[in-house]
Amino acid sequence: MLRKRSKARSKVVVSAAFLLTCVPGLAADQERPDFTGIWTMYVEPGQSPFGGFRRPPPQQPFTPEGQRRFDEYRKLLGPEAANPAAYCVDYGMPTMMEQAGGYPIEFIQKPDQLTIIYEVEGEMRRIYMGDRHLPPEKRLPSRQGYSEGRWEGDVLVAETTDLTDGQDQIQHPRSDQAKIVERFSLGKDAKGTKVLSYEMVMTDPVYYTEPIKVQRKWAPLENGFIIPYRCPDEFWLALLEMRRAQLKAGKPADARMSDVYKAREAKE
Repeated sequence: MLRKRSKARSKVVVSAAFLLTCVPGLAADQERPDFTGIWTMYVEPGQSPFGGFRRPPPQQPFTPEGQRRFDEYRKLLGPEAANPAAYCVDYGMPTMMEQAGGYPIEFIQKPDQLTIIYEVEGEMRRIYMGDRHLPPEKRLPSRQGYSEGRWEGDVLVAETTDLTDGQDQIQHPRSDQAKIVERFSLGKDAKGTKVLSYEMVMTDPVYYTEPIKVQRKWAPLENGFIIPYRCPDEFWLALLEMRRAQLKAGKPADARMSDVYKAREAKE
């Protein structure tokens, strides 16, 4: 009986070793850092919590065309300093990642995909890894772009292309020819706190004469949650209220969203 059990154990060990040998990615995936969780800004000792969220300095390495576009956009904002977020527009890249931390950001990691959710507007992006990739001819340009990830040791490297024009990016405006390379890595500080380090390098021949570099650090938001934070609900409910008032007045319920915007502007 003991011999049979010993042989059975040997078969299990051999089978496990055979599985890891035949599926080399399995062992590697188990050793990869796991970014899953909800993160907030990491505050360096002695620094202000919002020190990393200041607007960029006036002088950026703009090309002449980049400077022209930058100046023109500032004029387009008008006296009210219009903000696209106030019009329910997602931030897009790279603002989504540069601003994250003041409001929490969530990472959901699977072997073939890293999903990133920013609490503001519920903005979401996906970094596809391994064999999970959309053919270039099927990719649709967007504010977030298309992100393709790969592992370099314990560092996740993501390259983002297929972007639409981003003249309204808060800190670093860009063109649709921009390319963004990000590096995500896990570590710990002197107190043993887990730290997610983030580096971004953006190249854009239209806007900049040299690469734009950004660094951020996030810490776990213990027992944190991503809560609903979207403005479309508010505008939609305001439209329903406006039409409800029309019905009570015996009028056709034909108010438009533009009427909601005008009513809001009149209050400001």
